[in-house]
Amino acid sequence: MDTDGGTGLVIRYGGLVCCALGVVVADGCAMSARADPFPARPVTIVVPYPISGPADIRGTSRMSRSYRLMAPHAPPSITDTLARIAERAIRSDTTQPVVLARQPGGQTTRGAMSVARAAADGYTLLLASNATMVLNPHYFHGVEYDPVRDFVLVAPLATMPFVLMVGAGLPMDDTRGLIAWLKVRPGEINFGSSGDGSTGHLAGELFRRMAGVNIVHVSHSSGVNALNGLATRQISFMFAALPLTLIYSPSEHFRPLAVTSSRRLERLPEVPTLAESGLPGFEIEGWYGLFAPAGSPPVATAWLRAQVSALYSSSAIQSHLRGLGLEPATMSLEQFATRIHTELDRWAPLLRRTRLPLRAER
Repeated sequence: MDTDGGTGLVIRYGGLVCCALGVVVADGCAMSARADPFPARPVTIVVPYPISGPADIRGTSRMSRSYRLMAPHAPPSITDTLARIAERAIRSDTTQPVVLARQPGGQTTRGAMSVARAAADGYTLLLASNATMVLNPHYFHGVEYDPVRDFVLVAPLATMPFVLMVGAGLPMDDTRGLIAWLKVRPGEINFGSSGDGSTGHLAGELFRRMAGVNIVHVSHSSGVNALNGLATRQISFMFAALPLTLIYSPSEHFRPLAVTSSRRLERLPEVPTLAESGLPGFEIEGWYGLFAPAGSPPVATAWLRAQVSALYSSSAIQSHLRGLGLEPATMSLEQFATRIHTELDRWAPLLRRTRLPLRAER
């Protein structure tokens, strides 16, 4: 058995996952049924994203003609949608209110830090993505929380595939053609993302390494802005989140070449995976989950998990999420926690090679 020295992460390889990111499944860790009723006061869900941030597609309706992209009926933001579903789930079986508190800043680290420092009583939760829990702590200097030590996973919510998008003017029809085109233009071609340390940025770095190409990263303030850069030929390709891709597809300005998921997507059945396109093992997705401060009472986290999981597993909610380009997280709590642990091990070495100072403005 491997342990993390008391941080709450214990993995028994080749056997049962006993505890990962606060998930307890061992028989000896049964919850007490004698705890006080929960909740007895308001529950707060911290949403660490700005109104028009990387995971917020609501701002697309405000784009001007100069970008040549218009979405007058863009859906609500992904993070707001997930938070409101969780809010509805918690409120369904209690008279206590649920407060959604937006705390943007520092690439979501400001809100995450506030929850890490909150009382471990189950009344303060964090809506977090893989960027918050896996990428940021290893990519940015100055992140003061530890995703394993400081948080307990309450409930997985959804996963989000990405799509390799190229500008319409590029002379290739598949990923192999893109790689061949890039190899004869070392250091000349830009790719974009929604920001330093984002999942789209990480996908580009993984593509750079696996394809053996020399490309230049251009950071944007949001996925929408990166897509604008693709349409106006400031960048040549990007890995765009599926929800953003679906809004603007089909388009005269760009086209999809491949998806980053392990299998083809129902919404883009003709688009192959990157593994099918000559890069076996290329798989990366964004994900969202609900977290609480480490040490939160098991009775509280179990009650919250039951409420949220029940609503997220309903056919109506799952259909709604898939319509937005998200995939409901159907894996068990233990499987999802193990996935987070695996991603931490996988991505930390790559992220630490090019660490950046943490900026406070986002």
